Amino acid sequence: MSAHADLNGALDALQGKLQSLNDLVRANQFMVEAMASQGNALKQMSSEHTRDMLRHQARARFHPETGTAPDAAVLAILEEVLAPQQESAEIIPFPVRA
Repeated sequence: MSAHADLNGALDALQGKLQSLNDLVRANQFMVEAMASQGNALKQMSSEHTRDMLRHQARARFHPETGTAPDAAVLAILEEVLAPQQESAEIIPFPVRA
């Protein structure tokens, strides 16, 4: 019975990993489709405006209650990726050897 429980646990863990991978694939597909269909327009926008527009489109598609293809997990991935970027830390160059 213990081996059966171990196998079920492993299968459950694998199912969770596969679902996470599927969510990432769907989020990536959204980004690829956006670049393919709107690439030129997106390249002309500021990065902040581009992220804002893509977040809006992601919400319209994946919002769990109002989206055309509801999927909260995919939306969460895209919200994180497309979140406004904080100022990054200053890069300190290595000292030059004399």
